[in-house]
Amino acid sequence: MGKIDPKKLWQGLKKYRYAALVLLLGLALLLLPGGKKTTQKSNAAASAAQTDYAAETERRLTQMLQQIAGAGQVSVMLTLETGERVEYQTDVQASSDGAQSSESRKTVILSEGSSYDKAAVAATTYPRFQGALIVCEGADSAAVRLRLLEAVSAVTGLSTDRITVVKMRS
Repeated sequence: MGKIDPKKLWQGLKKYRYAALVLLLGLALLLLPGGKKTTQKSNAAASAAQTDYAAETERRLTQMLQQIAGAGQVSVMLTLETGERVEYQTDVQASSDGAQSSESRKTVILSEGSSYDKAAVAATTYPRFQGALIVCEGADSAAVRLRLLEAVSAVTGLSTDRITVVKMRS
């Protein structure tokens, strides 16, 4: 391989300076952070939100159950039966011409300026719990187990046959 002549390199740069400038500007733009983010949840984001909901409920429930007299140290695990469900507002247009009738549905979109569109939410159904497991130090007492069952049932809406209370190992 031969050596690069600095004079020829400089002449080449002078000749193609605008192309090099455009290339450098394009690279600089690629390195800038993106602007507009999408507002719709992906399946992974929805799953994470459900997990966050269950984890936050477990954390708060654990704190409350530890306040029950005789319970001692408590650990809670909740399982979900259904995930969060969002229903969007729709406009329904029905038309008929004699023997045929048709119906069209369109989701209502809320706009805030030209850069932000969001579907109108009609209702949100939060996740439903399937079961609960409570592990605690005071589970050998029937009175403590009963108070824990009643408390978890009241918070989660679960019937007591879906809640299990067991003694924590020492």
